[in-house]
This record gives sequence, C-alpha cells and structure tokens, in this order.
Amino acid sequence: MNPLSTILAQSEPTFWLPKPVSNFAGPVDWDFYFVYWISIFFLVLITALLAIFMWKFRTPPGAHAQSQNDHHLLLEIVWTGIPLILSLMMFWYGYRGYVAMQTPPSDGISIIAEAQKWAWNFSYASNGAVIPGMSDDLNDVRDKVRSGEFTADQAAAAEDKILEKAGLHVPMGVPIDITVMAADVLHAFFIPAFRVKKDCVPGRTGKVWFIATEAGIYDLYCAEYCGQGHSKMHTKVVVHETVDEYEKWLEIAGSYDETLPFDQNGAIVWKRRGCISCHSVDGSIKVGPSWKDLFGSMRKFTATGTPGELLADEAYIEESIRYPMKKIADGYPPQMPVVKLTDKEILWVTEYIKSLGQNSGGAENPQEEN
Repeated sequence: MNPLSTILAQSEPTFWLPKPVSNFAGPVDWDFYFVYWISIFFLVLITALLAIFMWKFRTPPGAHAQSQNDHHLLLEIVWTGIPLILSLMMFWYGYRGYVAMQTPPSDGISIIAEAQKWAWNFSYASNGAVIPGMSDDLNDVRDKVRSGEFTADQAAAAEDKILEKAGLHVPMGVPIDITVMAADVLHAFFIPAFRVKKDCVPGRTGKVWFIATEAGIYDLYCAEYCGQGHSKMHTKVVVHETVDEYEKWLEIAGSYDETLPFDQNGAIVWKRRGCISCHSVDGSIKVGPSWKDLFGSMRKFTATGTPGELLADEAYIEESIRYPMKKIADGYPPQMPVVKLTDKEILWVTEYIKSLGQNSGGAENPQEEN
C-alpha cells in the first residue's frame, strides 16, 4: 500500500463509515476519502480566495464595473487541467472497483438472498436450506432496548439466540457469491461493514460478492424504500471463523425437529419463513389477515374482479400459500408474495392455523425454536 493509501484508508470505525471487514472495504474507503479530501481542499481554497479577492479588489460605493477582455493562458490551463486530471483519477478508481465487484471468483459459496415485504430469506446451494432473516424477532429486541426493558448485554444474548437458526451466515476468508432477487417490489441488499450494495429487482437476478475478513455479527439492511415496513426490514450477517463451523451451523439451522407435533413445527415455519411479518396469531391487524380463528371460517375474497366466499379449509389454505394472487381476501391489498414452502411445511402451517382456532389462549406465544 502506498503512503497516500495509508493516509486515506481506515482500519477502525469513523464518523462516516463503520469498521471495514471485507475485501472491498479498503478500496471503497480509499475512493470515498480521496473524493472527500479533494472536495474539502478545494472548498477551503476557493472560499478563501473568494474572500481575499472580495476584500482586495473592492471598489468604492457607486463605482461601475469595468470590462476585462484579457486573460491568462497558463492560469486557464492550470485551473482546467488539474480538475480534469482529478476527475479522470476518480473515474479510474471507481471503474476499477466496479469491475472487481462485478467479477466474482468461480470457487465461492453460492447463496440466494430473496427480499420480500418485509423480510429476508437466504437459500444455501450446498444443501438447499432456506434460512429466514427473522426481521420481526430482531426488531422486537431493538424495541426492548429502546424501552429500557433490555440492557445491551441482554439484547446481545437475545440476538445470539435468534441467530442460532436465522440470518445470513458465511465463513471468514472465503468468497461468498450472493444472488439477489425480489419477490414483490424493489428492495436493496446492503451490508455497510462490507461496503456492498445491490438492488433487488422483481423479475431479475443480480450478483454481489465479498470476502469477510473478520468474524463477528454485522447489520444487513434494505436500502430501498419498499413500503410501510421498510424501516424494520433488517437482519444480521454472522461471520464464522472457519468453514467447518459454518457448515455445522448450516446443517442444524436448515433442519426441523420432526419429532415435534405438527402445530409446533407450524409455529416455527410461521416465524422462520417470514409469515410473522404480515400475519398475526392473536387477532391484531397486520398487512395480511390474522390467522387467529381463520380455519373453518367463511372467507370473502375477490378473484379476477369477481367477489366470492369459501370455507377456510385445508385446500383453501394451501391454495392461498401456493397462489396468493388467485383469491384476494376482502379488505387487504394484493401484495402477498409466493413463499415457496415444502409440502411438509404447508401441512405444519395448516395444523398450526387449526390450533389457533381451537386454542386461542396459547396462540400469542408460539413455542420458541430449540
């Protein structure tokens, strides 16, 4: 690293940027501070010269401005050439970083990050596991910190428990190849500490990659306004120290305990697959219909502009999951994404919904994942 790079690069958090912990953090920070300090230098220089010239060349009140038709060729070359050179340097450094970010290595770990209102789901190619972002649980921890119910240590312990089976997990020192997509509207995949950001566009796939350089837990946000739940659409990135540690986590987190009753696994699916973001289980109003007392009730809906009514039985629930736009529940907008549940997950969710109608007393606190 040259002396200028040493001056401009950072190794700790600053006022502007968090601690850099990926292979792209150094180059991005260098570019940022290069532009930043050049801008500060010329702001100070031009403002100072403006003040000096205003004072030095001031004229008495009532004097008329005089025409100046001459010019200084060398001065004009200098004040045109220097900004041109600096602009070309900014372009070159930015272009070089862009090309690097768009060229992932072929030996990376492949993960799909799917954004939906208002949660993240991560699919791991190595074993097909689909892991949720668990945004609602993490938001609950944040709310308890704000209210004073949780101390910082209690919040960290609660997050650690959540992240045992949630969040984006990656090993340190290994290329991570992320395919980003959106299930409904425009979102943006953004990890500030890694200095990577990519729009998630419906109907398209995008690519982003990085190598995490330090183990720890880091924030992952949606950086594009995506609706009323946008501010709560965040999760965590957990960087494991070794590949073995990461693979052990993935094997456990991607599985269900099939010895549990169906309704209890359904409660886990409700949280794990992001249903919690839109569907309450206590009758409270969210973006989608509450699941409390849903099973066995008559449901009014609109299908292709035609109103209808059906009994909410097993077939109705399965169709609503697999084809959410086919029958739109009265009073709710047509915005539920297609959540790709397995046959077992749909069975478990159905049994969970049944239990909410039969035993509403325990519905507000579904069993925690083990």
